Amino acid sequence: MAGLLDLPAELILAIGDYLQMGTRQIPLPFHELGDAYRYAIERDPPPSSKSLHSFLLATCRLNSLLQPLFYRDIFVRRYGHVGAPSPLQQLNRSLEKDPGLQEHIISAIIPCDDSIYDIHHFFWFSNIRDLTIHKFSDWEPLEFPNNSHIGTSPVECLKLIDCGAHEGALAAVLSWPASLKTLHYDAEQGEWEGHIGDEPAKTWTCAAFVRTLQPQKTTLVELTMTRPPLVHEGLGNGPRIDLSEFMALRILRIYHVFLCGWDAPHGVWKGLPHSLEVLEIFYDDTELTEFLSETDNLEHDNFMLDLIQHKRVHLPYLHTVNIYSTETVPNSETEEDVLEGSWRLAPSLLAREAKSAGVKLKVWLGYGDNQDFEKPTFSSH
Repeated sequence: MAGLLDLPAELILAIGDYLQMGTRQIPLPFHELGDAYRYAIERDPPPSSKSLHSFLLATCRLNSLLQPLFYRDIFVRRYGHVGAPSPLQQLNRSLEKDPGLQEHIISAIIPCDDSIYDIHHFFWFSNIRDLTIHKFSDWEPLEFPNNSHIGTSPVECLKLIDCGAHEGALAAVLSWPASLKTLHYDAEQGEWEGHIGDEPAKTWTCAAFVRTLQPQKTTLVELTMTRPPLVHEGLGNGPRIDLSEFMALRILRIYHVFLCGWDAPHGVWKGLPHSLEVLEIFYDDTELTEFLSETDNLEHDNFMLDLIQHKRVHLPYLHTVNIYSTETVPNSETEEDVLEGSWRLAPSLLAREAKSAGVKLKVWLGYGDNQDFEKPTFSSH
C-alpha cells in the first residue's frame, strides 16, 4: 500500500479537502444563523482541522500542497489556552511573518473583541470575498490619513454578527467594499444606548441603519437583518425600514420588527424595492406580534394581505414569500399544540390573493428540533 507521501498531488488535495469539511457551514433557516455563529466562535475547532494542520507541518511537500487549502477558509475562535496568545493574535502573527499567506484567504470568520482596528486589514486581502465579524461594536470610526481606502475592499459578502457598532463606525465599514452584494446585519440594538459623559444616549433605528448602507444601494443583492434573542418582549421596536431605493436588492430576509415596526400594518410594500424577488420574514417577538393575528377578525397578520394585493404594480418580480414564527397552533384532533412544522394556509382571502398574484407563499409555525425542522423544508441559503 502506498504511503501518504507517495500519493499523487490530486489525491492528497482530495484528502485535505475532506478534512476541511468539518469547518464548512450547513444550511440553516436565516433566523438561526446568528445563534449558530455565536455558538461556534466560542468552541474549539473540529479534530479534522487539527489533523489537516498536522499534515501541513509534516513535510515541505505537504506544506506546499496543503497550505492554500488550510488558509482558504479561516475560522478563528474567540478564546485560546490560558496564558497563551488568543487565536486571532496567533493568526495575525503568522500573517505578519509570511504576508504571502494572505493571498490564500477567500473567506474568514473572526472575532472583534476590542476594536475593528485589530482586524480591519482583512478587508484588503487580495482574494478575500466572504468576511464574517463577530462583536463589531466600535462607537467611533477608524481614522485614516485620507479617503483613498473607501470603495477599494474586494469583500462581496459581509456578515456582522452581534453588531453593536454605532452609526458612524458602521457607516465607515460599509463604505469600504467596492461592490458589496450580500450583507447579514445582526443588530445588537442595546449597544447604541451607550454614550460618553454628558452626551445624549442614541437609539438604534432602521433609518440609521439604512443611512449607513447608502454606499452599497446600487450593488446590494441580498440583505439579511436579524438580532440576538430578546430578553423580554417589545424591545427595539420602532418605525419600519425603508429600502425602496435599493433597486438591485432581490432577496430580503428580515425580522418582522424591522419590516413592519410599530407603524400601521398597511403600506409595508412602500418600503420595498421594485426589484425584490424573495421575501422571508421571522416573527421573533410573538409576545407582541403573531402571524395568526385576531386583529379586526382576520386570520393572519394584516400587513401580508395588503402587501400581496399591491404586488402586481409595486413588486412585479416578487415570486416567493416565506414566513416563520415560533407561535404554536392547536391540533383540532388532539387538542394539543403543534410544536413545529409547515402550516398549510386554509382556503382564505390571503391564500387566494397569493395564488392569483403568482406568489408562492409558505408558512412555518412553532419550534422544536432545528435539524428535524429544517430538513424537509429548507434549501441552502
